Amino acid sequence: MLLSYYRRPLFLLLLVYAGGLFIFRERLLTPAPLPFALPRAGAVAEGRIAEYPVLVPGGVRFALEASAFYGRPAAAGLMVYAKPGDFSYGDTVELFGDLELPPGASVPGSLDWADFLARRGIAAQLRAREVAVKRRAGPLLLLARRARESALASFRAALPPEGAAVLGGVVLGEKKSVPPELKEVFQDSGAMHLLVASGSNVGFVVAVVYFLCSRLGLGRRYSGGAALALAGFYVLAAGLDAPLVRAYLMFAAGLLAWLLRRESGAFQALAAAALLILLLSPRSLFDAGFQMSFLAAYGLTVGLALWGRYLKTGGPAGAVLGVLAVSFFAQLCLYPVLAVYFHKISLVSLLSNMALVPASGVAMGLGFGLALSGGFLFAALARAAGLFMDVFLWTVRFFAGLPYASVSVAQPSAWFVAGFFILALALLHAPLLGFRRRRLYLAAGLGLGVASGGYFGGAAPEAPARYRAQLFGDSDTAAALVSAPGGLYLVNPGVNGRKAADSVLTAGRASLDAVLLTSLEEKNFSGLEELGRLVKIRRILLPCGPRPPALARALAGLEGKGTQVRRLWPGEAAEAGEKIYAGWGGSGPGYTGAGDVLDWEIGAVKVSAGGARAEGTAPCGAPAAEAEAQARQTVTLEFELPPGGCR
Repeated sequence: MLLSYYRRPLFLLLLVYAGGLFIFRERLLTPAPLPFALPRAGAVAEGRIAEYPVLVPGGVRFALEASAFYGRPAAAGLMVYAKPGDFSYGDTVELFGDLELPPGASVPGSLDWADFLARRGIAAQLRAREVAVKRRAGPLLLLARRARESALASFRAALPPEGAAVLGGVVLGEKKSVPPELKEVFQDSGAMHLLVASGSNVGFVVAVVYFLCSRLGLGRRYSGGAALALAGFYVLAAGLDAPLVRAYLMFAAGLLAWLLRRESGAFQALAAAALLILLLSPRSLFDAGFQMSFLAAYGLTVGLALWGRYLKTGGPAGAVLGVLAVSFFAQLCLYPVLAVYFHKISLVSLLSNMALVPASGVAMGLGFGLALSGGFLFAALARAAGLFMDVFLWTVRFFAGLPYASVSVAQPSAWFVAGFFILALALLHAPLLGFRRRRLYLAAGLGLGVASGGYFGGAAPEAPARYRAQLFGDSDTAAALVSAPGGLYLVNPGVNGRKAADSVLTAGRASLDAVLLTSLEEKNFSGLEELGRLVKIRRILLPCGPRPPALARALAGLEGKGTQVRRLWPGEAAEAGEKIYAGWGGSGPGYTGAGDVLDWEIGAVKVSAGGARAEGTAPCGAPAAEAEAQARQTVTLEFELPPGGCR
C-alpha cells in the first residue's frame, strides 16, 4: 500500500460525499414528520416491515416504513410495538394502534431513544393493537427468514438459554436475547464484537462454500459464483446489518476481481463498500455499527498491508504475534469510539481476543452445523456445542473478571479524538513514513499536541460563568446533575449506579466534586455504592440524622477510598469547588427525620423539592431560570452569569 492510495478518485469521492453528509447532518437526521399532531389514539397505518422483529418485554418490536395513514399516502418511519404474530421482515402490513412521540434520555448519558430513532429516520412509535398482513415478502426474503428462524430454533433446542442466545449472536448477530449482565461481561472482556455478525461470518460462508464446490469438481467461476450467492443469502438471513453488508461487498469485489483475473486491493474494496452503503443509506454514517465496522476493517487493511513483512517470523511465536497484531490493528481506531458511545475501555481485549476470536470461529462452525443437521447428527453436535459454549462463556467471564479488565472513561473531547486518530494514522503508516525519517515523528507529535489541546487550551479571559442542571430520575427518585464553573455535583444518587456513572462520564468527567442527599431515605442513595465503584467521589454532603445500615455501609467503603463525608444542618455551608448551602426543604423549618428535608444551593443553582426542581439566578435584572422534573425524562436548565458574577 502506498500513500498514493489516498489520492485515488474513489477514496476522494468517498471523503467529499461523507463530508457533505456531515455538513448537512441536521437536515439528514430530521425524520419526515407525520401529517398530524401526536399523541394520537386509534391510528391506522400501512407500511413495510423494515427489519426482523425482536423480542421485547410484552411482545416484539420492529421498524416500519409507513406509506399511508388512514388510507392516504404519507411516508414516515415508525417504531412499532406489537404482540408476536405471523409477520416478519419484508411483509406489508396494516396496523391499528396508538401513536406517540418517542421518549428522550431518562438519565443523562443513557440512550436517547428519540435521537436514536431520528438517526434511523423514525419520527414516532406505534403501540399496535392489531396487525394484519396485506402482502407477504418476496420468495427469496421468505426463504431467508425461514432459514433464520429455523437456525435460532435449533440453537434453542440444543443449548441452554444463555448458550443459545450467545450462539445466535455469534452466527446471526441476534444479540437482543442475550441478558444485559452477560452483555456487560462481553464488553468488559473486549469481546462484544463477537456478538455482531461481521466479516468473519461472511468469510466463513464464502470459504466453506468455495471449498465444497471446488471439491465437487466445479470450476473456479462456478465455485466463486456459488460462494457469493450463498453468502448473499446468509447476509439477508442475518438482517443486512452494516458490518455484514460491508464485509459482503468487500468479499464480492475481491472475489470477482480474482475470478476475472483483475487486480483489486482491499483498500479500494473497503472504500467502494463504504460509498455504496452511504449512497443507499446516508444516515448510516452516523450509526455506531457502521462507524465501528469500517474503522476496524480500515485498521486491519492498512495495518496488515504495511506491517505484514515485520510479522513474518514463522513458528509458534510468529503465529502468536500475527494473532496479536490482528487484534491490535482491528481495535486501534475503535478506542475513541468506544469511549464516546460506551464510556468503557477493555484493557484485556488484546489478550482475550487472541483466544476468543479463534474460538468464535469454532462456535460459528458448530452453529452452522446445528442449523443444517438433524437426527443423530444434530444430537451429537448439540452435545459438542453445549460443552464448547460452556468453555467459551467461562473464558469470557475469566477475562472479564481479571483485575482492571475494563475501566470507565470520561467522554473524550473533540480535540482528544482528533489527536488520537492522527497518532493512530502515524502508527499504522510508520513503515511507509519511514522509521528514520522526521515526518513520522512530526506526525506523532502533531497527534499528541492536538490530543492535549483540549486540556491546555484554557478558558477565554472574562468568560461568562456557565451553569447547567439536568433533572432526571426513576419511579420514586428525583436526581439532579449540576455542572458549574467550580465542578460537577450529583444530587440524590438513587437511580441505577451504572446509569448515574454514565451521566458523569458523559459530562466529560471521571469524578464528582460532591454528592449531595436531600434526605436519608433509601430512594435517594440506593445507587451510591455502585456509583462509587465506577467514578471517584471527592465529598458526600448529607443531612444530619441516624444513617440507615445500607447507607452506613456504602459511606464506610467510600471513606476507605478517601471520600470526605460531612453532615450539614440547614443554614450551614460547605466548600466543594463551589460554595454549597444547605437549606430547609419541604414546608419549612423543623427536622422530622423523614421526607425531603434539605434543599441545596450550588453556586448559582438551587435544587429543591427533593431534587425535582432547579432554579438559577440569571444575569442581572432578568427573571430566575427554572425547571421542573418530568417522569423518566431528562430536563435541562442552562444559563450564564456575566464575568464576576451577579446574584
